[in-house]
Amino acid sequence: MMSSLVDIPIIARGRIILPTDGDAVEFKGRGGAAFRSPDPHRHIQGLVLGNAALLADLNAAKVADIVDFLAEAGKRLRLEDNAWLQESFALALQAGGLAEPILRGVYDQLPYMFDGCALTALADQTIGIAYLDGWVSGDAPYDNVRVRAVGTRQLHITAGNVPVVAALTVIRGALTKSDILIKSPSNDPLTANAIARTLIDLDPAHPVVKHIAVAYWKGGDEAMESQIVRTSRIDKITAWGGMSSVKHIQKFLSPGIDLTALNPKYSMSMIGADALASEAAMDEAALGVAVISGFYNQTACANTRVVYVESGTDEADIERLVQFGRRIVAAFAALPPVISTPAETRNRDLEAELEAVSLEDDFYHVEGDTLTGGVVISKFPDRVDFYDQLNNRVVNIVPVPDLLDVAKWCDDTTQTVGIYPETIRDRLLDTFSLVGVQRMVSLSGGDPMQIFHDMHTLPPGMPHDGIEPLRRNVRWVIDHRPASHEASALGIAAE
Repeated sequence: MMSSLVDIPIIARGRIILPTDGDAVEFKGRGGAAFRSPDPHRHIQGLVLGNAALLADLNAAKVADIVDFLAEAGKRLRLEDNAWLQESFALALQAGGLAEPILRGVYDQLPYMFDGCALTALADQTIGIAYLDGWVSGDAPYDNVRVRAVGTRQLHITAGNVPVVAALTVIRGALTKSDILIKSPSNDPLTANAIARTLIDLDPAHPVVKHIAVAYWKGGDEAMESQIVRTSRIDKITAWGGMSSVKHIQKFLSPGIDLTALNPKYSMSMIGADALASEAAMDEAALGVAVISGFYNQTACANTRVVYVESGTDEADIERLVQFGRRIVAAFAALPPVISTPAETRNRDLEAELEAVSLEDDFYHVEGDTLTGGVVISKFPDRVDFYDQLNNRVVNIVPVPDLLDVAKWCDDTTQTVGIYPETIRDRLLDTFSLVGVQRMVSLSGGDPMQIFHDMHTLPPGMPHDGIEPLRRNVRWVIDHRPASHEASALGIAAE
């Protein structure tokens, strides 16, 4: 495990600024990690783009050229070949919450994220390459009106629970031809930095490189953020992470700055009565729940924390749910380590909650623990009060007479819903779409690697958390020229 102080440079548009004796601040990361960086307060001018007209070089680049550059960089983002990634991997292993096999699997995905065909499809299907590369005329009689999507100056306050966020941010910035400043998180302070340095190694003069800045500063640093979040320097903000960080950055917003808040989401699974009707169905459903709850060791927004089961609450029904819960715990133990592993340490706060409810045996039944995984079974149709604290592969099983009743617990923070069996999907889909659910995935199949693969494999350009971030991150500009046709009935454009 890395124990020495790690030097993390500031990346400022192709320049690598290393900490020195006269310009260094030491930071404490999570998990005992420690690193130092140049004092970000002294480099604000280099981190932001005060003159938006300086985006002209990236604006003039063709999407095809940008994709070629990113795809070539992707070939260099192999953990075994990239010294920058190896350093970031070691630090993320110490500062983050992922076990080594899981983190290695995440890093192994980086080259595939930069696949040229996928990037082209992403740009074209979310925005349209024609709109990014030039002005697109309307159809007659509006062929005097043209539209273009232009890049913006963006601040990205990223989350570090999964390092792919860093890669996703770089990709989105490049494809939207935008100037991006990435604030790295304390639990993954080096991955964005490593990707940016790989791009610099490839071509330090490339327009994409000239419009990437990466720095770390402590969250809540008002002196830093009040200098950055100004309409003269930033057009768009994407804020990942906890509600406190989102609320903090809102203090500096003013008209002219658009905030996309990718705030914490809670996910769940819904299990139909047929899952309890046979041993085979129960095993298949339990494995599906274990995968969607346990992948990345329950650190992702898409991880299930509450499992709603179509069931009664009499003694026989609860005993069946206990059997189901035991199978989920057993399935946790059998998951491939690239998907999930036992926790390295107990979650003492959660174990205290589990111990407390286990004493209320008229209302709850507890199996397992926070090391290997566990379940807390409600004996009535309501989730535990601490549902939002469930982690370490612990889920709450809740019986409900009708799965449609679960809609009352959903809102715009409800991200992913696992479904088993598939026969329940159609009667739930429309209602749950209306109340805030953003994605439904299948738990069927009985193969953990296939279930994991399928729930993480989407065509390019799909929405993220119910929105289309790339479209949000460009500015749509209208070029309205004199009409060549005779005037028709007067229409009033919205102001």
